[in-house]
Amino acid sequence: MREIKFRSKAKMSIEELDDLYLEHENGWVYGHLVMYGKTPYIVGDFIEVDSEYTVNEFWVPVYPESVGQFTGLPDKNGKEIYEGDICETVTYSGKPFGTIDVVKFSGGAFKLTDIEDALLPIPLDDSDIQSVEVIGNIFEHPHLIGGKHG
Repeated sequence: MREIKFRSKAKMSIEELDDLYLEHENGWVYGHLVMYGKTPYIVGDFIEVDSEYTVNEFWVPVYPESVGQFTGLPDKNGKEIYEGDICETVTYSGKPFGTIDVVKFSGGAFKLTDIEDALLPIPLDDSDIQSVEVIGNIFEHPHLIGGKHG
């Protein structure tokens, strides 16, 4: 069973995250996704649970457009792949492929979607994919896909 977790860019500054001793990667926080009204938060594990309240390790407000779910898979370098990541697919079925793709959740599965929509989406767990490398994400690096994302 794959681990269910999320990644998102914190609305707090890196300095604020550091002052609160919150783990992050350049402002990106990892954990559970909780919606409070229309505001998304990445929260840590439960510390205490009662019939009237819960206490989590942390609550961090995040940018909604940056939220991405973990696919359960690493890229060729062992980096976790998240929804919204931009990947370079070098080979497919042993043949040169050389496309830049975006990871999207569609039809009940994570798929590599060609940014030019010239090719059909490829299931991310497809054993034919020989070499996938995360090179960025659509939130911080839209220039890698020509500013297109949806």
